[in-house]
Amino acid sequence: MVKKAIGLNEDGILIAAIPADGSVPAENAYAALGKTYKDTATLETAEGETVACECEEMDEPEDEIYIPGATTLKFSTSDLDPETCYKAFGGTLSEDKKTWDAPQSFTSKEVAVKFTTKSGLEVAIGRAKMSTRLNWAIKRNGYGLLEHSLTVLTPKAAGVKKMSVTDTTVVNQPGA
Repeated sequence: MVKKAIGLNEDGILIAAIPADGSVPAENAYAALGKTYKDTATLETAEGETVACECEEMDEPEDEIYIPGATTLKFSTSDLDPETCYKAFGGTLSEDKKTWDAPQSFTSKEVAVKFTTKSGLEVAIGRAKMSTRLNWAIKRNGYGLLEHSLTVLTPKAAGVKKMSVTDTTVVNQPGA
């Protein structure tokens, strides 16, 4: 039976800093940036393009190369507090975690990502470039969100997978 990728489990989308050697982060290094706001999470590969190598002597292209589009994970979190802002943007966090001061400039960071759907599909991304922006409608019914955009990159370390999807509900059968 084919698994359907339905919703996120209670852990949400987990992010971890990539070690200096580019290897996979330790299991305990992953943490959520907050609860994922409803209907904001998407994992999508942009449409690619085909580049044709054409020459004057032939009617058909001599060669065609397909260049795939970038894969991007986008989601928003609704935990707009000093500690979450510090995790997403950097800067400084007071010892009592009551005050966050923004850094002089907002830069993207490289992270590893994983999440599991309610149906048991585990998605792991070995290396991604993460950018976050603040989207806060300051009005009567407004809601503050941190909008995260992560572009999947090729891992720097050997043996680290770019992206994988694993069905955690499949039990290995002996002799199968």
